Amino acid sequence: MSTTKLFLRGVADMRRFPLPQLCTLLTVCMVALLAGTGLLILHNVQQEVLKTQAQARFQIYWKVGADLDAVEAQWADLKRAPGIAEVSTFTPRAALSELMRGLAPKNSGGGFAGSNAGGNGDGDANATSGDDFAWLEGDNPLPATALVSFDIPPGEAPEPWMGRMYARLKGLEGVEQVTYNPTQLTLATGWIALVQRAAWPALGFFALVVGLVVGNTLKLMMLARKDEVEILSLVGARPWFIRAPLFANGVVQGLSGSVLSLFCLKFLQTWLRSVLDVPPLFLKVEFLPLWQSAALVLCTTCVAGLASLIAARK
Repeated sequence: MSTTKLFLRGVADMRRFPLPQLCTLLTVCMVALLAGTGLLILHNVQQEVLKTQAQARFQIYWKVGADLDAVEAQWADLKRAPGIAEVSTFTPRAALSELMRGLAPKNSGGGFAGSNAGGNGDGDANATSGDDFAWLEGDNPLPATALVSFDIPPGEAPEPWMGRMYARLKGLEGVEQVTYNPTQLTLATGWIALVQRAAWPALGFFALVVGLVVGNTLKLMMLARKDEVEILSLVGARPWFIRAPLFANGVVQGLSGSVLSLFCLKFLQTWLRSVLDVPPLFLKVEFLPLWQSAALVLCTTCVAGLASLIAARK
């Protein structure tokens, strides 16, 4: 019998033991999901650190009651400023609506009817309506604000450059306060080094966990076929004739479980993005890049196939 037919027979034999196969598939999926979650965390931490490493962020607060037309004209000038990376703006009404939405009960639909929320420098987006906090609408205690990110020019010392930019922003008409963290770049550089040093040991740990758990699970599954293997050995079947179907079984389990784990990881990433991409965090959780997703599937499949082959040898 050819190797291809042996592999196809191993795949077809999976229907004979549905419960062990299902348990093995779920185990492979959960372990691959654990490894994928670790990769997702490392990837997004690195992305956030890289995004802020060469950028300076300033939070600008205008005086309460400042002329909104003049403030919006200053926002337009900031968007055209040299080296600008991102501008997120909030009118007093939008800021209060965001605050009330966060404080209101989930089923009450906090905010004001027709109120707008600015974000990502594009102006305003419609907010949910509600009347729970309508009494604050005529006496808004919040100022107009802007979150501004600049790319630090190459060759510039970060801290002196941030000091000069702070003075420039503080001098804008109507601005009451400007805040920034001068230690941000130092911390970002340290985080980059930490992530780079921790990435490969973490990936090695996840590979070890996948190998141990998947290997032992597949070995337990092989016990359900112990009698079959012993009979084939007694009638003189060659070792590869016995091991090839079991190897194919493990490869299919690893491939199916890892692909299923990617779908679960996508749901997790979508949920985390909806939870974290809100004021004041604005954390955009990104999915794994294509090469990491492919590597996760390939590694899990190879480990599962190798584990099944080792289990069949014993």
